Amino acid sequence: MIDLSLNEVETLSTKAARGAGFSWGLAEDIGRAARRIAVEGDNWGPALLSLFEDTQSFAPPEPARAKRWREGAADVSDGRPLCPIRTAALLLDDPLPASAMPLTIIDVGQPIWLDAMLRRSAMRIAHPAAPLTPKADVVIEGRAGIAQPVTGRRGAIDGQILAALNSFAARTYVPESERSRMRGAGGGRVDDE
Repeated sequence: MIDLSLNEVETLSTKAARGAGFSWGLAEDIGRAARRIAVEGDNWGPALLSLFEDTQSFAPPEPARAKRWREGAADVSDGRPLCPIRTAALLLDDPLPASAMPLTIIDVGQPIWLDAMLRRSAMRIAHPAAPLTPKADVVIEGRAGIAQPVTGRRGAIDGQILAALNSFAARTYVPESERSRMRGAGGGRVDDE
């Protein structure tokens, strides 16, 4: 096991999320959520890798479905698990009215990510699923107080999972060119710093 600082957990998770195809904004949300999961000692590394491996099978929340949530109507699944990241972003950007809660959302993929992203909001999952649950129905409810961030902990990760996450992060790197190899690091032939 390798211990990473919480800043390293967040930075690696953000880069790897971008490499997995998420926008920079969602990647930053994933990085913060990974940090929250690591603080609690859950298996953030396997959960993150599982999120990236399953991301193509997740469906974004459709506008008609989100409208039903806001109206307090019963949720209807379209057969594919909902993307927990995009669902959380939708709920955070346009919070549900109090009259719509508690809300049961059917078939959320990787619900640990929805839970982690909602922790610093006025919403929470009533009964969080186990870290590596592939999909679950979740109940979103209001929360009286917002949890304060925990500090002083580290995120443990297995070396093989770290290597896999680094391979996702490597997709964000700019490839070397012949010109950049000739110039090396720095400003060119004259180093005036």
